[in-house]
Amino acid sequence: MNRFLSTFRSLQYRNFRLFFPGLVSSQIGMWIQNIAMGWLVYNMTNSPFMMGTIMFFNAIPLFILTPFAGVIIDKFDKHKLLMIIQILFASQAFLLAICTLAGVLKIWNIIILGMFLNIVAAVDTPLRQSIFVNLVDDKKDLGNAISLNSTCFNLARLAGPAIAGILIAAVGEGICFLINFLCFLPSIFLVSMMKVNEQKDEHVKNETIIEGLKEGFEYISNDKRIVLVLILLSIFSFIGLTYPMLMPVYTKEVFKANADILGYLMAIAGIGALISSLLIASKQSFRGFKYIVCLGVFLFGTGFIILGFSNNITLSMIAMFILGLGMTTGLTSMNTLIQAVVSDEKRGRVMSIHAICYMGTTSISNFAAGTLAEHIGISLTMLLFGIILAVTAIFFLYKFKNLKFA
Repeated sequence: MNRFLSTFRSLQYRNFRLFFPGLVSSQIGMWIQNIAMGWLVYNMTNSPFMMGTIMFFNAIPLFILTPFAGVIIDKFDKHKLLMIIQILFASQAFLLAICTLAGVLKIWNIIILGMFLNIVAAVDTPLRQSIFVNLVDDKKDLGNAISLNSTCFNLARLAGPAIAGILIAAVGEGICFLINFLCFLPSIFLVSMMKVNEQKDEHVKNETIIEGLKEGFEYISNDKRIVLVLILLSIFSFIGLTYPMLMPVYTKEVFKANADILGYLMAIAGIGALISSLLIASKQSFRGFKYIVCLGVFLFGTGFIILGFSNNITLSMIAMFILGLGMTTGLTSMNTLIQAVVSDEKRGRVMSIHAICYMGTTSISNFAAGTLAEHIGISLTMLLFGIILAVTAIFFLYKFKNLKFA
C-alpha cells in the first residue's frame, strides 16, 4: 500500500490533481486523431514516401520555433500560456473535423493544419515539461510528477489507438477528429481552475529573446551531462519515434490487415508503456536513472528487431509490448535526468531544446523512414532501426558510467 501511495504522491497537490485528468482526456483525443490521420493519409496516398513527406513538412515548425518558445516560457506566465495552448489545440481539431466531415479535406489542407498543430506543439511540449516544478510544492516529487505525466500519455496511448481503430472502421476519420475536439474541453476547464504561483527571474524577464536564446545554449553546452542526454534523446527519437508513422504501413504490408489490427498493435505498445511509467513513478530518488535510460533504449531496439523478423500477429504484439516498455523507460528517464540537474530559471530553454531533440528530429526522420521503407521494405527498415538503437544503448552505457546526475 505504501508503494502504491508513493507512486501517486504528486496527486496530493491541488494543481497537479487538476492538471492530470485534463491531460489524460486531451491526450486520448490526440492519439485518436493521430491514428486516424495516419490511416487517412495512407489511404489517400497509398505511399510510405508520401506519408513521410507530409510529416516532414508538418514537423518543420517544431524544429524552427521551439528554441524561441523556451525563452518565451521563461519570460512569461506559464499558466496563461497553458490555457491559450489548450484552446488552440481544440481549434485545430475542430477545423480538421469540419473539413473531413464536409468532404473537402485535401493533402494541402492536411499539411496546413498539421503545420498549425506543430506550431502550437512547439510551445506546448517545453511548456508542459517545465511547468511541473510549479505543480508540486516539494521539488523532491518532481521526478514523480514527470513519471505520472508519462503514465498519462501511456494511458492515452493504450486507449486512444484502440478507440481510433474501432471508430475508423465504424464511422470514419472525421468523427475521430471531432472526438479529439471534445476531449480538449475538460482540459480547458481544469487548466482554468489552476492557481499557479511563479516567481520570474528579473534578469530573464528583462533580456531580449535573442539574448535569452544565446544564454540558454551556453548553459547547455557547459554541462556535459545535459549534452550527452540530449544527443542520446536525438538518436532515440530520430530512429524510434518513426514507428507511429511506420505502423500503418507495417499493418497493411505484413498482415494485409485493417485499422482494427493497427489499433490493437498500438494499444499493446501502450500497455508496455503504461507499466514502465508506473514502475518509474514508484522510484523515490534519482539514483540509477542513467542505467535505466540505457536499458530502455536497448529494449526499444529489441522491439524493432522482433518486428523486423515477424510475420505473426502474436509475435508482433509481444514486440510492440517490448517496444512500448522500452520507449517510455528511455524517454521518461532521460527527461528525469535533465530535470534533476537543470536550474529553474533556465528550465524552459533547456526543455525547449529537449523538445527539439524529442519531436523536432521527426521532421527529417519520418521523411527518411518513409523513403527507406519504400525502397527496402518495412520489415528491413524495422530491423535496421532496432540494431542502431541496441548499439546506441551499449555505447551510452559506457559514456554515462562516470557521470553523476543526483
